[in-house]
Amino acid sequence: MVLIRLTTLSILIAALVAPAAAQESRDAQLRAAEERLAAALVAKDADAFQRLLAPDFVLRGTPDITRTTWIDNARKLCWGDRAGVSDFRLPQASTDRAVVTLVLTTSRDPVTCERATVRSLITDIWERRNGEWQLVLRHSGPAGGLEAQFVRAAAPPPVWEGSAELSLVDTGGNADTQTLGTAGLLIWRPGRWTTEARTSFVRSEASEIETARSFVAGVRQSRTISPRLDAFGRFEYLVNEFAGIQSRLSVDAGLGYRLLQGPVHTLRTDAGIGYSRENRLTDADLSFALVSVGAAYQWAFNRTVTLGDTTLLTASLQDGEDWRFRNALTATASLSRRVSVKISHELNFANAPAAGFGGTDTVLSAALVLRF
Repeated sequence: MVLIRLTTLSILIAALVAPAAAQESRDAQLRAAEERLAAALVAKDADAFQRLLAPDFVLRGTPDITRTTWIDNARKLCWGDRAGVSDFRLPQASTDRAVVTLVLTTSRDPVTCERATVRSLITDIWERRNGEWQLVLRHSGPAGGLEAQFVRAAAPPPVWEGSAELSLVDTGGNADTQTLGTAGLLIWRPGRWTTEARTSFVRSEASEIETARSFVAGVRQSRTISPRLDAFGRFEYLVNEFAGIQSRLSVDAGLGYRLLQGPVHTLRTDAGIGYSRENRLTDADLSFALVSVGAAYQWAFNRTVTLGDTTLLTASLQDGEDWRFRNALTATASLSRRVSVKISHELNFANAPAAGFGGTDTVLSAALVLRF
C-alpha cells in the first residue's frame, strides 16, 4: 500500500516537473540560438546564417527584406568585435513556435563603421523545424523611450505648388542702368502625373533706353513609372536678345531617373531626344534634331537653407559643333513659411553662337521669392 502511494506521488511530481523542465529547456535553446546569431554577426559567419535562418525568413520593413538580402547586408555592414543579448523574453511560446523579444547591443555603427554603442529592440518569431529552431521573421527598431516608436518621414508633396520671384538692380551716377528680373513656377501633381510650368523674364535698361531682354517659358510633363523612374516630355520657348536669338522653340522627350531621393540630398537625371528651331538676329535660322542630357540636384543644408544646381546640355544631331550648356546654381534662405531670399548664378554657353555675339552669358541675381 505504501509502495503504491509512493509510486503515485512520484508520477504526480514527474507530471508537474516535466513541463517546467521542457519549458526551461526550450527557453535555453532559444536564448542560445539568439546568442549564436549575434555571434555570427560579429564573425560574419555565412554558414551560421544559413543554419539559423529559415528558407522563408523575412525582415519586416518597408519594403520587407528577404533572407538572401539580409545575409548579404549582415556580412557587409559593421557590427564591431562584440554583440550582446539582453532583456531576453518569451511573451508567447509553444512546443514548435515562439515569439522572442530582446535587446541586441553592438559596438560599431553598422553604416559608418565608427565606434559606437548601438542598441536595437528586436522581436523574433522562431519555429522548430526538423528538430532545430529556425528564425522565420524579425522586426528590429531602436531601443529607447516613447519617442523611439515613431519615425518622422517627409510629408508627400502637395497637389498644387507654386512660387513667384522678383529681382531688381538699379545703379546711378556715372552709370545709370536698371535690370528687372521676374520668374514664376507652377507645379501640378494629379496622381502619377506631374506638370511643371516655368517662366522667367530679364530686362536691361541704360539711360532710359532698353538695351536687351530675355524671356523663357517652358512646360515639363512627366509620368511616374517607378519610385525612381519617370518618362517626360518637355517644351520650351526662348527669346534672348543678349545672345542674338530672336526666338527658339524646342521640344524633347525621354526618361528621368532619381539617383538620390532625399530627404537631405535629391538628385535627378534625364536624357531625351527632340527637335529645335532657332531664329537668329544676325545670321541664318537653324532647324535641327537634338539630344539632351540634364540633371537637377538639391541639398537641404538645414531647415531654412537649401542649395540647388541644375544643368542641361543639348547638342545638334546634324552639326557636332552646335551644342549648348546651361547651368543654374542657387542658394535659398527661408524668412518665413512663404517668403524666402534666393541668390542665383546662371551660366549659358553656346559653342556656335550667333554672328557678332559671344558664346558665354552669365546672370548673377538676388531675388525675393513668394511661395504659394
